[in-house]
Amino acid sequence: MAYPLSPSRQKALDTAQDYFRAANLHSSSQDFRTKCIHDYGFYDGTGQWEPLDLRILQERAQLPITVNICKGFIDNLSGVEIQSRYRTACRNDSHNPQDDKLAEALTHLLFYIQEHQEVPYKGSLKFRDSLICGIGWSHLYKEDGEVFYDYVHPFNIIPDPDDLTPQYNAMKYVCRKFWMDPKVVQARWPKAAQEIDFGGEFSYYDGLYNPELMDRNASYTDDGGYTGAKGSRVLVVEVQYKVPQKVYRGTDANGRSFETFNLDKAEELSGSEEAINTDNQEGRTQEDHTQKERVMGERIMRTLFLDNTLLEHAPLDATFPDQQDFSYIPIVFQRRFKTGVPYGLLESMKDIQRDCNVRVTKSVYAINSARVIFEGNPMQGKDIETIRRELKTADSVIALPKDSKFQLSSNAQMGEEQLKIVELYLNLIQRVTGIYDEMLGIQTNATSGVAQHMRQVNSVRNNVFAFDNFSQMKKRESRFILNIIQSSSEMNAAVELLTPNEREVIILNLMREVNGKQVIFNDIRTLPLSLYIEEVPDYQSSFAEQKATFESLLSNAHAQWLMLSPELLRRMGVRNPEQIAQEMQQAMQQKTTMEQGVAGRGDPVQFAPQGQPQGGSTQPPMPGMPSERP
Repeated sequence: MAYPLSPSRQKALDTAQDYFRAANLHSSSQDFRTKCIHDYGFYDGTGQWEPLDLRILQERAQLPITVNICKGFIDNLSGVEIQSRYRTACRNDSHNPQDDKLAEALTHLLFYIQEHQEVPYKGSLKFRDSLICGIGWSHLYKEDGEVFYDYVHPFNIIPDPDDLTPQYNAMKYVCRKFWMDPKVVQARWPKAAQEIDFGGEFSYYDGLYNPELMDRNASYTDDGGYTGAKGSRVLVVEVQYKVPQKVYRGTDANGRSFETFNLDKAEELSGSEEAINTDNQEGRTQEDHTQKERVMGERIMRTLFLDNTLLEHAPLDATFPDQQDFSYIPIVFQRRFKTGVPYGLLESMKDIQRDCNVRVTKSVYAINSARVIFEGNPMQGKDIETIRRELKTADSVIALPKDSKFQLSSNAQMGEEQLKIVELYLNLIQRVTGIYDEMLGIQTNATSGVAQHMRQVNSVRNNVFAFDNFSQMKKRESRFILNIIQSSSEMNAAVELLTPNEREVIILNLMREVNGKQVIFNDIRTLPLSLYIEEVPDYQSSFAEQKATFESLLSNAHAQWLMLSPELLRRMGVRNPEQIAQEMQQAMQQKTTMEQGVAGRGDPVQFAPQGQPQGGSTQPPMPGMPSERP
């Protein structure tokens, strides 16, 4: 039995459906979906031929030859990003040295999330999508106290088409399509699922109809008809949109400014009524005082529906006043000026790739064919097509009339000319993509390592906007993760810090009772962190990180003096800096003593025969040598 929705929930369902319908049927959204289908077909090599060219090949009974050049260029640039992966870290911006430890704890928490959620790997998938179709998407959310990071295919996201900013920074809403198993829908939303007709029991034969695959071949998503149809998946739509909401501002007990939608939370953070308002006149009520610091802002709402059934409606879990980013964060390669449709690096290679396939196929046909000029009486019982088929046979025997003449010429030269044009196309692709032979691993005339390195660097510079957009996207994701952590106000969150001396555990938002009053220590709820985001290299393990740090340090001409400072080593992230500095000092002392002995300015170093103790020498044992026996 279907129960009527309350006016507010019915309005939420109507708003979400209107947003989805407007974005789904928008001309730019349909143009992008059509282009996206062609782009991925181009990338995997299945859609690089035009129908007219295929008909011509079919008439002469020749199979098309696809030389997928563009995939190698896309994968090469993706490989550059993979080899230069970076993680994001945060810094304290409160100008209070005591908060540095809190920022360090949040940095370790960020590293933990990035490692366990495979953020670098999934971010590389986003980057590759942006090179192929022009845009890539990720989803950040918190569930059961844990932060999750998911990769989302661009075909399942419909952004606000009216936002024409380069990176979709001003979206009013965003839509996500979930293709879910009917049993999963019934288990996740049992009350709402009672109103949905899933078509009875699911049969294995029903899996022959997959609406998601049907959707990947259409220019727009049909939001109706999937509910009652028997299939392996049903369409669940999520819409996130911004609505006006009251915002309370104030200053907490640590002197940090805050903004929140909740009046109770504002009073809790401030610790007093006066910290929220500026009007202390007598006779005013608390609500009157709060009005002075109450302003209007925007809040993100999240609505999920299946056909005409509302599944879920509530504010986004990680929401805060005047939030710019939704939980779906894009990376955009470029956007067309007239339509705003995103496009990727692949767009510049399409025409060359199509003609290259045609010319390679023509060259193979020309090399294996010949031209015959015939004069005289025609052969009895044979037409031109019969003679053509016989000439294609290697061991054919053709009887000519007595007065006939023929001239046979090979087409191999024509095939070679086509291959020369293909070589020219390869150079043109390098021009339009900025990816040259040095990046592709092809031998060039650059004989020195320095010259090859410089050309590789210049190739990366030609695509600097792609990497700059990727870096900016990672900062947006990191800010969103920090906002999730801070806005959740989770109490007593333990974070483990691997300090140089020992393992240290710090409790964030530690709640203690002092003199009968709840006091929050290590408070990160309002700690300003989002303004300064630095990037640190992403390593496969802590061993690889320490190894790279030492290699970078030892490449310095003054490495032996730098390694004598434990504080400097600690700031570089080296573990056990005191022990390393002590060992370095001992090694330098031994080296100085040996040099003095060789120069005759001290007692010469005496080496005892193997198995016998040294005598008459007060020198300490050499590194790696056994000490004297007692």
